[in-house]
Amino acid sequence: IAATFFMVSGGPYGIEDILSTGYRTGLILLVALPLVWSFPTALMIGELASALPEEGGFYVWVRRAMGPFWGYQEAWLSLGASVFDMAIYPTLFALYLGRLAPSWTAGWHGIAWELALIAVCCIWNLLGAPAVGDGSVGLSALLLAPFVILVGAAAGHGAHLHARAGWAASPASAGGATLGTAVLVALWNYMGWDNASTVAREVERPQRNYPRAVLLCALLVMLTYVVPLAAAAWAGIPAAQFTTGSWANVAETLAGRWLGIAIVAGGTLTALG
Repeated sequence: IAATFFMVSGGPYGIEDILSTGYRTGLILLVALPLVWSFPTALMIGELASALPEEGGFYVWVRRAMGPFWGYQEAWLSLGASVFDMAIYPTLFALYLGRLAPSWTAGWHGIAWELALIAVCCIWNLLGAPAVGDGSVGLSALLLAPFVILVGAAAGHGAHLHARAGWAASPASAGGATLGTAVLVALWNYMGWDNASTVAREVERPQRNYPRAVLLCALLVMLTYVVPLAAAAWAGIPAAQFTTGSWANVAETLAGRWLGIAIVAGGTLTALG
């Protein structure tokens, strides 16, 4: 569950731009998309991983069903997508680290941190899926802990408000382009379920555990998106204040600088995960 959580999500980081349409539309998207996007995909992946629990996962399925030509295409398309997708995370790690201590990432130090992160992750993956899974459990607990505190602080803050100004849609919500952006951001934050299939052989009793893990992870991902955003709305944080990286500012507003620092530290952990 924890490994799949990082393959798909890694916490509420990155969903801020969904609120360009306001809280109501954003939350509706985050609740509705799992029903029509995540859960059907998770069921498909769980079924195929149970039937064919092979190293290589989706590549093996495509090759077996459609032959070596399409298996080859699937492998190279996945590799091509990974070149762009995986390049995001070392950069995010350095950016969040720079917010904690700017001098650490100044000049060539940022590139050095990114290369070190890649090296650590390569070694970590070579230790096998159990090592990655156990580490993912610890990382997920650490990065989600500040959001648990944020939700509690938002609940207390919102209880003292007489008006729920935060539920109002932002002025930009009337634009179709803004809604389209929100949908794309939401889709991207609910993608990646097939990645977990590549280690299906290393899962104990995959016929029983794999479908359960994928479905439970789909529910966990939805909750980690919906609950913090609903809490921010309840606390009266204007949706217009949300841009990429705004969770730290929200945390400082609700609980103080210490929680903002904890949220930023969690950003480095989600990039690592």
